[in-house]
Amino acid sequence: IDSCILSLTFPSCWDFNAVVDSFMDRSLRTLGWGAGGRTVPDYCESLGLVGTWRALHPGERDYSHISRAHATMSRIDYLLVSQDLFQSVERVHMGPIQVSDHAWVSMDITLGGRRLGAGPWRFPRDLYEDVGFATFLKEQWRLYSLDNAEHVADPILFWEAAKAVLRGSVISYSVHRRKTRDAWILRLEGL
Repeated sequence: IDSCILSLTFPSCWDFNAVVDSFMDRSLRTLGWGAGGRTVPDYCESLGLVGTWRALHPGERDYSHISRAHATMSRIDYLLVSQDLFQSVERVHMGPIQVSDHAWVSMDITLGGRRLGAGPWRFPRDLYEDVGFATFLKEQWRLYSLDNAEHVADPILFWEAAKAVLRGSVISYSVHRRKTRDAWILRLEGL
């Protein structure tokens, strides 16, 4: 396993539950590393990894985790890459903390002139005229609304979660539709 890790040529995502720099990575400035915080830079140094967000945002403060119990925010989620791969990192972005106690962290990488990473999701155009899909989506919205009625009082939470759930439903429907079509084509080719 160590030899595999030492040749790390792909991004690695970690929730270390510890900050690297208590002054920069916590909303309440404290001294010290925090529980296990010293292990993060040791780990990165021993494996030749770069913490991409801090490397691209050296003087900025942003947080990936909120502790409502302690009324603090911290940056404990890391996207790590090798020194060689870091040269291909274009952007690292930390999203809002909305539904869970963690923010999403994304990274855009360009390899050989080809951009990889989180591009904007696009609604599949072929579903616009699919009557079956319209019925399916209305039912998904009805079920979501019933399951989350207690969250209607917080419209931001309700809507942000709804977008994620409905997007998952759209993707699920599209995948099922594609697999059904592919199976039909294979049956026709076998005739």
